[in-house]
Amino acid sequence: MLTAVKSWPGSVSGKDFEVVLYRARSDDYPKELYEPWYKDPLYRHLDVKSILVYVGGAGMGDIVMINPLFNALKKAWPESRITWIGEYKNSVRCLMEESGLIDDIFCTHVRKHRPSAFPEYAKWWREGRRMSEADLFIDTQRQFVPSLLFSLCFKYKHRIGYSSKCFFSDWKFKEPDRHKVHDTFQSLLMIRRLGIPLPEPLHCLIVPERFETIAQSMWDQYNFGRAVAIFPFSSGPVKDWGRGNYVALGRFFLERGFKVLLFGGPDKMQDLGDMACEIGNGAYVPYLLSGLPIEDELYLCMALLKRSALSLSGDSGGAHLSAALGTNTLVISLLSRVGKFMPLGERVWILSPKMDCSPCPDRNMKACGGERWCAKGITPRILYEAVTLLLAAQEADK
Repeated sequence: MLTAVKSWPGSVSGKDFEVVLYRARSDDYPKELYEPWYKDPLYRHLDVKSILVYVGGAGMGDIVMINPLFNALKKAWPESRITWIGEYKNSVRCLMEESGLIDDIFCTHVRKHRPSAFPEYAKWWREGRRMSEADLFIDTQRQFVPSLLFSLCFKYKHRIGYSSKCFFSDWKFKEPDRHKVHDTFQSLLMIRRLGIPLPEPLHCLIVPERFETIAQSMWDQYNFGRAVAIFPFSSGPVKDWGRGNYVALGRFFLERGFKVLLFGGPDKMQDLGDMACEIGNGAYVPYLLSGLPIEDELYLCMALLKRSALSLSGDSGGAHLSAALGTNTLVISLLSRVGKFMPLGERVWILSPKMDCSPCPDRNMKACGGERWCAKGITPRILYEAVTLLLAAQEADK
């Protein structure tokens, strides 16, 4: 659910439109759907000591969105052994494994069912023969062929999943208007079907104490004060607002007394360092100051985000991480279906151009022929005004 807070007139190449700042609240399923499942919760009748969970993507945003499901499982069966079945990246280690939400990992990566996936399916068969029977298998994907092959490759007592309208699930359930429901709540519907209460808070994201100490030391040493965290890069260029825009925005912040902290993936550190130099004195890439190995950068990022006044980015994993940590989060939404994939949290705002072709219906930008009117229509000045507006609102709420 999006609630308009303020709008600004925009014009690009003769096209007039509005740029709208929204307060974002994620849509969930109606309570009437799942309330009956809590009257006599199924999970209390199940003896569960081992759980297999098949996941899809392993980008940081994907992992943050599915984190509540694992959090709920651990709270329901704290002594159970949970196996992650899917791609393994450093973010899985930091946000899942070392947070105590998973105990074992079977690394496999199948983007879509196609002939190139058969070597992975052969791995499934071998792993299924090696594993003992699991008490519960949870399938979080909606692809018929992988769901069928799991039935053949793995041994389990109970299974739940929404693939093929619950064809492979031991417990059926409906999903009214699911295309309007946030991806996290779609996954959590399986938890609800078992009668497991949603965890409070939803996310379990743990920063080891030594990184909290390092972050505080850096904060004091460099006098970060009132800092704004910026994630200028996304998984695809079509989602990016533009390097030049972020540089101009960073200068706006410096002129008004803020510090600017730049974050990104391991392959973006050189670009981030160049951007910090362009923005000027007061812009930093914290990782480059830390002396930490790159695999620990994510922990440092999390600790610093918790101290930041605001996090700002396009549709990126950084936006999801910021929102889950409780940081004020402003997302520049150009491409994604906001209601389904936006960051989930109490302090999330969306800035989006109100155009006929926005959000972008095609990653190849055919609607505008590559002109990217949506990105050009959101100027650094508009974005800075949106930031000051929501920060003022936060101060008023205190």
